[in-house]
Amino acid sequence: MNPPKVHLICNAHLDPVWQWRWEEGCAEALSTFRSAVELLHEFDQWIFNHNEALLYRWVQKYDPGLFREIQKLVHAGRWHISGGWYLQPDVNLPGTESIIRHIIEGRRFFREHFGVMPEVAYNFDSFGHSGALPQILLKAGYEMYIHWRPLESEFDYPGDLYRWRGVDGSEILSYRIALGPYHSEFENMKQRLQQGVALALQMNRDVPVFWGIGDHGGGATRDDLQIIQSFIEKENRVEIIHSTPERFYRAVKDLQEQAPVVEGGLQRAFTGCYTSLSRLKRAAQRNLQTLVQTEALCTASWWALGQPFPEEELNHAWRDHLFNDFHDVLPGSCIEPAERDALEIYGKSGQILRRLRLAAATAFNRGEYQSAEIPLTVLNANPALTRVPVEAEFMLSHRPKWSGKWHVQLQDLSGNPIVCQEEQPEALLPFNGWRRKICFMADLPGIGAKNFRLKAVEGATRQSPCRTALNFEPDETTGLVRQLFDHRGEPLLSGLLAKPIVVEDPGDSWGTNCWAYRKVVGEFQPDSRSIRLIEKGPVRNIWQSIHHFHHSKIIIDTIGYADWQVLEIRLRIHWNEERKRLKLSIPTRFKQGDVRCEIPGGVIDRPADGQEHVHGRWLMLADSKTALAVVHTGLHGFDCHDGEIRLSVLRSAAYCHEQGFKIAKYPARKFMDQGVHQIRLLVVTGKANELPMRLPGLADWLDSPPAVYAHLPIGSMTKTDDIPYPEILSGESKEFLPRLPQNLRLSACKPSADRKKIILRLQEIAGKSAAVELRLNYPESRYSCKFKPYEIKTVAVDRAGGWKEVDLIDE
Repeated sequence: MNPPKVHLICNAHLDPVWQWRWEEGCAEALSTFRSAVELLHEFDQWIFNHNEALLYRWVQKYDPGLFREIQKLVHAGRWHISGGWYLQPDVNLPGTESIIRHIIEGRRFFREHFGVMPEVAYNFDSFGHSGALPQILLKAGYEMYIHWRPLESEFDYPGDLYRWRGVDGSEILSYRIALGPYHSEFENMKQRLQQGVALALQMNRDVPVFWGIGDHGGGATRDDLQIIQSFIEKENRVEIIHSTPERFYRAVKDLQEQAPVVEGGLQRAFTGCYTSLSRLKRAAQRNLQTLVQTEALCTASWWALGQPFPEEELNHAWRDHLFNDFHDVLPGSCIEPAERDALEIYGKSGQILRRLRLAAATAFNRGEYQSAEIPLTVLNANPALTRVPVEAEFMLSHRPKWSGKWHVQLQDLSGNPIVCQEEQPEALLPFNGWRRKICFMADLPGIGAKNFRLKAVEGATRQSPCRTALNFEPDETTGLVRQLFDHRGEPLLSGLLAKPIVVEDPGDSWGTNCWAYRKVVGEFQPDSRSIRLIEKGPVRNIWQSIHHFHHSKIIIDTIGYADWQVLEIRLRIHWNEERKRLKLSIPTRFKQGDVRCEIPGGVIDRPADGQEHVHGRWLMLADSKTALAVVHTGLHGFDCHDGEIRLSVLRSAAYCHEQGFKIAKYPARKFMDQGVHQIRLLVVTGKANELPMRLPGLADWLDSPPAVYAHLPIGSMTKTDDIPYPEILSGESKEFLPRLPQNLRLSACKPSADRKKIILRLQEIAGKSAAVELRLNYPESRYSCKFKPYEIKTVAVDRAGGWKEVDLIDE
């Protein structure tokens, strides 16, 4: 029997951002890679491993000669492309499509430039791993996953080698680094070698030792390579080899069937990171869904209307978004200048997307001009939710109408009136209502555009409060919601809804060793003079109240709709606290059971144990018949106890602070999340078995509502040679993709890599096997297929109307 092997897997963990900004991360990548090349020429048995396409892109841009040297070393087997992702992101907070794009962006880059496709994925330092990740890994072609966190003290591992079973039932062989961490120090190489030998002898199988100076790059040193060489010459009980993650996988893959099983997510580590730097979390959520929306609209205008597809601009916007998913940016453990950089990156990406959406709107409106006093175009790319509220601001005329009273009438293109409600616009100018704002309920295409007309009509109108579709009772003394009722008229709350409370939070940036945040140190108090109905009409009612705590205040708008079974809550928060946490209390009648939560790529249950847990964009409590859910923008931390959800909103820990550094009162330090924040929530109720299917579409709407364009000329196209499907422009509703079946969510609509097909990425969201029929209008075609619970499918459609399920990477 051959002796076990110790696989020495050298890497240089390199955070592109953390205690430094990205320029320093880039400089260190150039230095680390140059040093690795030099040492590879000196030590002929050593293999260097490195992940992260981002770093290779930096080398390709700033040192092309070094990039070519690396290509030669990869082809010679000396430099190993490992992992294969764009970077090592957080895998708790990004959306499903964001994680998929990290893999696609990385694997395609490495295949194009190095001709390799790694079999083993890893995220060494990510702070927990979504329970839906195994399915995504398998569909991307991976055979194994390696990680370090959570630590053994944070998670009950059955062993270092195990089968990870995701929420959909997918299984992938996984390895938790037993001899951690994922890097070495300057003076412990001999100790790491001794530990590796001892573990191999104890386990009587191959084991890996991950080494190389890391965090700020570095990798191998000449001294460590000489120590290794000397150690190998003396050790005869095991074989010590320079290796790769793939070689280690091949050594242990036959053990997979006997390996124990770990089900669900790999949680928890660093609970503060579910809330820290909340601006980034909200921006990430909005930016991702706006990317998906814009890409879908550009795809529709390219495929059906002959509009050039903006590939380069979208690729830049995607890569900017992915950069901020890094596990020291999005979780909130970086320095303040890095936070500002990240917000600027989201702003840059957002500006690109706004330009591209406007181009798509003009494409949908090409053709013979249709007369309209004030034209209005609404673009939708959320085929899970097509009847939604739309808000629009516009000018009543080129100049103010100085005399008389005027109101706005909304019509379809045939002149039929549509119910709308006038509200206060953003501008506060006394120009006789020159600037106007309306809200109305619109029936929109799944992906496409719909046109309306607005006109100024002389005469005043009087708007009375509507009866809201969702039955609730406002509280006159606080301005909050006192009671909410289900479809049977049964009360759901045991206290005030979304009551803001202040909780003690002495933790560092990560929330190290903090597992619960339950000590209430204060409550925001309502200003009784502020409580009033500020908007009313046939579409919705808006109640406003202002609440104070010390030097902080919150303006709360509670919105009930006449024809939409949703309660919306908008908060404008002025936060000026230090080392405290803002939570929203949602006390319900549901005293038993777990909390059902969205996670990246699926759904999972979290315990109602009063401890802080992570989730995606929505969570839900239910009994056998009724459910109450909260959908939000980027509030990923929560706890639940005795039926009360406390949703974490802000935390004012110190920036990039670890608990070992004691903070005195002076000198003054910087604290997170201070300033003004805009928060939005949706509260919905329904039958327990039906409500989860509504939530992803509502979350998509909240993150990226329909794009609205006033004053953009409306056109109607007749048949021309340069429009593949001119009939898309023939009516007021120009629909490319119709509404999806209720149990499916669209994750992406994009061109295929060869630009000959369109790609639809869909996921089953009800957790049940289902047969569905998919439809496309251009070309008009249908496709029947079956989905397993939470299954993700990538489907290609050609111009002849042929449908085919394709690989996640090779479309």
